[in-house]
Amino acid sequence: MNIHDDMSQDDVLAAAATCLSALPVAGPPAVEAIMVRGRARRRRTVTGLGLAGTVGVTALALGLAGVFGGHSPAHAGTTIRTAAFTLTHNANGTDTLTISPLVLVKPATLQNDLAQYGIQAMVHTGSFCSSNPAPDWSQVMSFWPQGYGPVRNPTITINPSAMPASTELSFGYFQLPVGQETALALINTNSYTCTSTAPTAPPAGGGLFRRS
Repeated sequence: MNIHDDMSQDDVLAAAATCLSALPVAGPPAVEAIMVRGRARRRRTVTGLGLAGTVGVTALALGLAGVFGGHSPAHAGTTIRTAAFTLTHNANGTDTLTISPLVLVKPATLQNDLAQYGIQAMVHTGSFCSSNPAPDWSQVMSFWPQGYGPVRNPTITINPSAMPASTELSFGYFQLPVGQETALALINTNSYTCTSTAPTAPPAGGGLFRRS
């Protein structure tokens, strides 16, 4: 029978120490010395395993952060170009969105690209959402050209850092009998309504552009 089946490591050490107890040794008694060395060895083993486990957990956490963490911030001058729009990150932290004429935006594409630049937005085709009262958007967005009317390449400059808490942008793209329309507003995410009717005037807290 294997001695480890019936005896613990402490028992083995005690038995060995008893056999050696008659031998003259310098320093601490033989039994105590053997037991101390045995326990120290076990502590080193457990400590090593503990450190290895800690390193493993830390590495796993860092790896998961890399997989599930947020996107890397855009660098100044970074530009995303599609057939429907161009999105550029500016040196002052703002982002400029230029909408191309006669190309209907794919909602998921624009929404994901805006998110890469830290802009939370809902983008829809055939519907538009707004809040009443609308959040203050004066520091969040500016438009060119200003006002309402037919434009060829409307440009919207967005400042993500100025967006109040619990707000995001709402984009609505509508196919008109002649041309297209883009409605844009800053909305309160806790209070807004959506419509499938194309706006006929700029919404509160935003702008409206027609392209023909």
